[in-house]
Amino acid sequence: MKSEKFKGLGTALITPFKNGTEIDYDMLSKLIEFQINAGVDYLVIAGTTGEGVTLDDEETVALFKFAINKINKRIPMVAGCGGNDTRALVNKIRKFNTLNPDGYLVVSPYYNKPTQDGLLAHYREVAKAADNIPIILYNVPGRTSGWIMPETVSKLATKNHNIVAIKEASGNVSFSMDMYKTVSSKTPGFVFLSGEDSLTLPLMSVGYSGAIAVVSNEKPKEMKEMIAYALKQDFASAYKLHYMLLDLMNVNFIETSPGPVKYVMKKMGYCDGSVRLPLSEFKDTAKMDEILKGYL
Repeated sequence: MKSEKFKGLGTALITPFKNGTEIDYDMLSKLIEFQINAGVDYLVIAGTTGEGVTLDDEETVALFKFAINKINKRIPMVAGCGGNDTRALVNKIRKFNTLNPDGYLVVSPYYNKPTQDGLLAHYREVAKAADNIPIILYNVPGRTSGWIMPETVSKLATKNHNIVAIKEASGNVSFSMDMYKTVSSKTPGFVFLSGEDSLTLPLMSVGYSGAIAVVSNEKPKEMKEMIAYALKQDFASAYKLHYMLLDLMNVNFIETSPGPVKYVMKKMGYCDGSVRLPLSEFKDTAKMDEILKGYL
């Protein structure tokens, strides 16, 4: 199964709300156009940054339908999904299949902390349910309290034709390199994506093929250019953009994401800045405003 479409830059898109309640589709339409015009390679809808865990099934289906229709095949649309109940997730994916997204970003189960054997069984069921729709695994232990180990990813990639990529967001460079070394040796076409904005360039220097990024909500053109330079092995040009974006990459996480990035996007006119409970309004605005003097 082809995985090249997930190389480059995927934006983990925010979901604009109206005062933390209903989805603001007018703003979302504007935001999608902004991203496509900036040249991003694909969009991830209802991922972590998109607050997918606070969307009910009906909202999620409506959101995916809207995004697919708005994007209109101009770039791929990846549907964010996940959960700690395998049966429930399988049923959701079967529903989503009827919408024919270009891929699924599937976060590892949170809270119940499965063993590696549990993760193997979980993702096998998910892969089976997704049928021929590609899956990007998502390792983010800071959110889930569990790790998808390299040996597990290798087993999943070799035995499930539609598990084609991983978003690696452990924040541990040594672990990320071990992931690449272990998995790439057995599955040459597998795609490795950074899930930590500030580590994207370092990881691309050792084999990764891009990122699913938060900062590209705010600066899609610049993040796309940085990744494009890195893919061409022009690291001298890439690191200039890396350091230009670095302060913004870091300040986006001074409070729980997506609060900070939504604050910036409000200033840019793409949302009202609101998040859904249990997230709360972004508070450290003074620090963010100081950083933003160099960007807006």
